[in-house]
Amino acid sequence: MAKKARTLKKAKNSFSTFTYFIPAPPARKTGYREKEFDKILTGILQSGFEIINLQTQSIATEQGAGMFVVALLKAPSSAIAKLDHNQDIHEKFQLSHSHSSPDIVLDEDDEI
Repeated sequence: MAKKARTLKKAKNSFSTFTYFIPAPPARKTGYREKEFDKILTGILQSGFEIINLQTQSIATEQGAGMFVVALLKAPSSAIAKLDHNQDIHEKFQLSHSHSSPDIVLDEDDEI
């Protein structure tokens, strides 16, 4: 009985970036935890993506200050790579549409 040759197809790793802006919180005496961003990162990891690199860049303008977070993501399988990157993150990760600090109001239509 002849054995059939099997070939295993390696899933091609797919890379993408995820960029998020976190406005600077008001001055305070204690540390600050960005809970909304924590939810997003948890959701990304639970979706199966791997974080290859995470970088930040602070910015300050006359309109305000904050920090960009840029993550290089790896999709270890084609099924994960096919996930819709364009869907609304507020909907996907069940985020609020306001910042966790009541002192900061976000307007997603403003240009930075």
